[in-house]
Amino acid sequence: MKTYAMDKIRNIALVGPHGVGKTSLADAMLHVTGKVGRRGSVDDGSSVFDFHEEEIERKQSLSASLAWTEFDGNKINIIDTPGVDDFRGDTIAAMRVVEGILFVVKADGGFEVASENLWNRVRKTHLPTFIVVNRLSKDQADWRDTLNGLKDRVPGAAPLQLPIGVGDDFQGVIDLIAMKAFRFDGQAATEMEIPGDMADAVEEAREMLTDAAANADDELTEKYLEELTLSDEDIIAGLKKGTSEGTVFPIFFTDAVSEAGVTSLLRSVANLVPSPASLLGKPIKGLVPGGEEEAEFIPGEEEPVVALAFKRQYEAQGGDVTWLRVFSGSIQSGDTLHCSDGRSSERMGQLNVTLGRTKEKIDKAACGDIVLAAKLKNTQTGTTLTSGVDFAFAPFAYPVPTSADAISPATSGDEDKMAAGLSKLHEEDPTFQVIQQAHLSQTLLATQGEIHTNYLLDKLKKQTGVVVERRRPRINFKETIRGTAEKQGRHKKQTGGRGQFGDVHLRLEPLPRGEGFEFVDAIVGGVVPNKFIPAVEKGARETLAEGLIAGYEMVDVRVTLFFGSYHNVDSSEAAFKAATRKALKAAIEEEADKLRPVILEPIMKVRIVVPQAYMGDVMGDISTRRGAIQGSDSEGPYQVVTANVPEDELYQYATSLRSLTQGTGTFTMEFSHYAEVPGDVQKRLIEEYKKSQTAEE
Repeated sequence: MKTYAMDKIRNIALVGPHGVGKTSLADAMLHVTGKVGRRGSVDDGSSVFDFHEEEIERKQSLSASLAWTEFDGNKINIIDTPGVDDFRGDTIAAMRVVEGILFVVKADGGFEVASENLWNRVRKTHLPTFIVVNRLSKDQADWRDTLNGLKDRVPGAAPLQLPIGVGDDFQGVIDLIAMKAFRFDGQAATEMEIPGDMADAVEEAREMLTDAAANADDELTEKYLEELTLSDEDIIAGLKKGTSEGTVFPIFFTDAVSEAGVTSLLRSVANLVPSPASLLGKPIKGLVPGGEEEAEFIPGEEEPVVALAFKRQYEAQGGDVTWLRVFSGSIQSGDTLHCSDGRSSERMGQLNVTLGRTKEKIDKAACGDIVLAAKLKNTQTGTTLTSGVDFAFAPFAYPVPTSADAISPATSGDEDKMAAGLSKLHEEDPTFQVIQQAHLSQTLLATQGEIHTNYLLDKLKKQTGVVVERRRPRINFKETIRGTAEKQGRHKKQTGGRGQFGDVHLRLEPLPRGEGFEFVDAIVGGVVPNKFIPAVEKGARETLAEGLIAGYEMVDVRVTLFFGSYHNVDSSEAAFKAATRKALKAAIEEEADKLRPVILEPIMKVRIVVPQAYMGDVMGDISTRRGAIQGSDSEGPYQVVTANVPEDELYQYATSLRSLTQGTGTFTMEFSHYAEVPGDVQKRLIEEYKKSQTAEE
C-alpha cells in the first residue's frame, strides 16, 4: 500500500445522536468510492463499520469503528462514532484525533434536542464541522423544516446544496456554488435542469451561503457590501476560511440508501476539511510525561515521533489492537517508542490500516495518519508514544460514571474470573469503573447508564462465561450520637482454669461532624494498667466500625476511659476488648434517651443540565427524591439546576432523567456532606438490619 503525504490525508469523524444514519452514510462513502463492491447494511449485518457481534444483534453502533477510502487522490480516514450517549467516551476520543467532523442530522426529525445536546459538546472542540442532513428518502423527511431549524439554532450554518424532492420523490441535489442540479439514478449522477418551482428556495439558500462566506473574511465582507455579490471563487475561499476557523458550518443533504449527495459530500471533505499538514509549524500543547507541568512540541514529518493511542480493542482472532494517530514523525515496525507514563517503552510490531474488521499490513505509519498497532503491551487508551521529545497529551476528559450497581458472580468461586474479565474490558473502555467497597462487602460497577451496564455484562458473559447478578448498592450510611452518657462494661468468665476479667467505665460524647473518632485515656491511679489501655481503644474502634444501630460505622464519637478494675491473674487484652464491646452496646441499648443515636446519609451535590421545557418536571422529581434545590442558572439554551440529594435516592437516576427529558438531560454528581436521615428512613434501616441479623442466626 502506498504512503500518503500529510496534505493528502483527511481525518474525519461522523458524530450525531442515535438513529440519524451515521453508519449507513459511512458505508455509502466506501461504496461510492469503490472501496467495497457492495454497500454494507446495518439491517442485514453486513455493515463494514458495525461488525461486532453485539452491534449486529442490536443493529446499532456500540463503539467507534474505523475504515479508510480514497477520493481524488486523498486518503480519507473515517471514524464512525456511536450515537447512544452511554458510549460517548469513544466519541470524545475520536474528536481528539481528527481535523473535521461530519455532524449528522436526520431529515425526518430535524435538529432535535438530542442533536443540540451533542452539538454543544462538538463545538467545544472548535473543529471544522459539516452538518449532514441525511435520510432524505424517508417518508417523513422535510428538508425545509430541517434547514429552518438549523438557521435558528446554529449561527454560521449555510447550505452548499438543496435536495430535489423528498421521500419517494427524492431525486438528487442542487449544487449552490456551481448552480447545477444532479439527478442520482442509483449508479451515477447526471446533470439536470434546476426545477423551476425551486427557484425562490435556491435564491434564498444561495444568499445564505454567500452571507456566511462573506462574514468569514473582512476583505470579502467589504467586497460583498460594495458589489452585493461574490464570485464562486470568493465563496469557496470564504467557506474554507470560515470552516477552518469554526465560524461557518456548511450544510449538505444526503441519502445513504440511494447514495445521493454522498459523492459531493466527499468532494467537499477533500476540499474544505484541513489536512494534518495544517498543524505543521504550530505548537501543540500538552504536559511533561508523569507530571502536571505544561509542555509543547511543533509537529513535522521529519520531527521526533509523537503519537496518541486513542482506543484499544480486543479481537478474538487477532488479539489486542491499539488505534494510533501519528501527530509528528513516522513509525515503522521495529521502532522503540517511549510511553508517557515515564517508565515504559514499546517496541512496535505489525502496523495495519483497516476497513472495519479487515486489516491490511503496512510498513510505515506516516505523519498525520491513523493506523492500528498489534499487541502493544504497555500502551493504554490515552498513552502518548514518543521518540526524542518529552511530551504527553492531556488525559481524555471522560464523563464521570452516573450509574452504579452492586455486582457479584452468580456462581460462587467466579470472583477472580469476573475481576479479570472486567479488567480486560476496562482496557477497551475506560469510561466505567469497578469499585471495591470492603466495608460494605460489595463490588460496584459504575457506568454511563443502563444500556452501558447491560452491554458490559453481556460482553463479560460471552468472553468469560461469567454470569453476573446485579442489585441495588448498599449505601455508605454512618451512625453517630447527639448526646452524652456513661456506661460500665464488665467481662468475667471462669472456666475451671485461668479466667477472663476486664472492667471498664466509658463516657460517650458526640464530636463535630467529620471529626471521626477520638479516644481519651482518663485513668487515674492505675485502676486499669497501662498495658490494657490500648486494648480498650482497639475494642472501641472495632465495635464502632461494625455499628451499634443498624450495622453501619459509628463516627464523630469521643470515647473516654475514666474508670475500671482488673485482676492480677485473669485480666488480659482480650478480656478488656470484650468489656469495651459490652459497655458500648449497653450504652446504646440502655441510654438511648441520653445518647440520641441517629443514622447519617451521604448527600450528593447534583448538577443537572436540561432544556427549559423540562425544568418543572425535573425540579418536581428532585423534590420526590428528598432533594433540596440550591439554585438554577442559564447556560445558553439550557437551564442548570444544582441540588443536594441523598445518594440513596439517586439509584438509576440517569435512566429516570433521560425518560423525563426525552434523552436530553445530563447530570453530574459529587459527594457533598453527611446529614441525618428522616425518622421513617431510620426506622426502615434499623428494621432491615434486625431482619438480616435474625436471618443469619
